[in-house]
Amino acid sequence: MPDIQKSMKLSLAFGLSGAVILPVLYEVYANISAAAGLVLIAVWAVCAGAKFSALKFKEAFMGMVCTLAYAGILGVICYIVIHPKVSDMLNRRSVYFQLSLKQQAYFVLYAVLISLCMFLVWGGIFGVKKAIERFRLNREKTGEYIDKAFDDDEDIL
Repeated sequence: MPDIQKSMKLSLAFGLSGAVILPVLYEVYANISAAAGLVLIAVWAVCAGAKFSALKFKEAFMGMVCTLAYAGILGVICYIVIHPKVSDMLNRRSVYFQLSLKQQAYFVLYAVLISLCMFLVWGGIFGVKKAIERFRLNREKTGEYIDKAFDDDEDIL
């Protein structure tokens, strides 16, 4: 399968899963633990960045941008569906904590910034792979130079 198809397949998988996960993690952030909600968003972003790092630069970058677009746009739609059901469920069992508009904006800002860490994870893995490849090529060239230096077939004088 070409890298562009893999990229689009991964972007759909992570985008659709993110669209469902992000509203649920908003409820976790609001009612259970802010840190737990943000950590789970980070786990999603790290997994996505790691999976996209197996692709070529252009395809991976395009896939991650599509992932964020899918997760953001469809996340709003899922939030409209999920939020009333969760608030009804929590109101029946305990107290539902509604965040103020400012706190909701902070969550969205945190979620976007943490999701952008997907690019940092991908870039870090991509950079390490390129560095390892460069060291491997340099090692091979050095071995060739050493072999040529001690070649007895050539007359120096």
